[in-house]
Amino acid sequence: MVEKSINLNAFNGSMDKVGPRLKEFIITLVNSIKELETEKIQTDQNTILNLWPTKTLEEILSDPLFYEKPITQPSLLTLDQYFNSLQDKKVSPEIIKSLSLVNVDYRGFDNNIFHGQVVIRNDLVSSIREVFKRILTETDFPLTSVFPISMFNWNSSSKLNNSSVFDWRLVSNILNNYEISDHSVGAAIDINPVLNPWMCKGLENSPNFPYNPDKKGTLYKDSDVVKIFKEAGWKWGGDWENSKDWMHFYRPEIMFKYYGKVEVME
Repeated sequence: MVEKSINLNAFNGSMDKVGPRLKEFIITLVNSIKELETEKIQTDQNTILNLWPTKTLEEILSDPLFYEKPITQPSLLTLDQYFNSLQDKKVSPEIIKSLSLVNVDYRGFDNNIFHGQVVIRNDLVSSIREVFKRILTETDFPLTSVFPISMFNWNSSSKLNNSSVFDWRLVSNILNNYEISDHSVGAAIDINPVLNPWMCKGLENSPNFPYNPDKKGTLYKDSDVVKIFKEAGWKWGGDWENSKDWMHFYRPEIMFKYYGKVEVME
């Protein structure tokens, strides 16, 4: 969740050292977040996609194995709904033009096949299609859900173990400074975030679900899913030295190509 005290000085390093393309992007993103804050958009459970409609989200999350429960296949976004969701979030027109809505199939924890969607950078459409095809056909790796965060009213679907790509937001690094997230340009994906938490010095950001590589749906160094992503040119947060973002696969060359941002190793 992004704090309301965001300003341009909240970033790691001086804005004077940021290249003009990246600086313009940072200003655009910060201003759009401020604009949303002034509108005071309220979020409640009735506006968040509930994939287990026979129970409330509160009841679902009280179950430590909720992510294994069979979901109800929701209706996928139409193109109109997709574009409207981005405009409602105040996503810049430049970014909207650079994104695609891509249908993917995946295996649920009940071994059924579900139809999902990701919002991803145009450059990465063929790559993500191939990755999901290989995960489905070459592994038995399960995912709880794969839907755009907008279907959850932009309310951080990660707590529901939803795997997703695009999120118009900032990210806090290990120094508690804000940085531009690769998710904000559709160049990163988080896989089963409840099972694959971000960790720093042994502390998980999901303490109720400690990282356990023996669990189904968990990523680890030699897992088939990690190999598939890497073979497709993606980097993995599980390889970082000072922290571990087990869920996170990303393409830093996208940020460099379009905005001049050089990857800082975690």
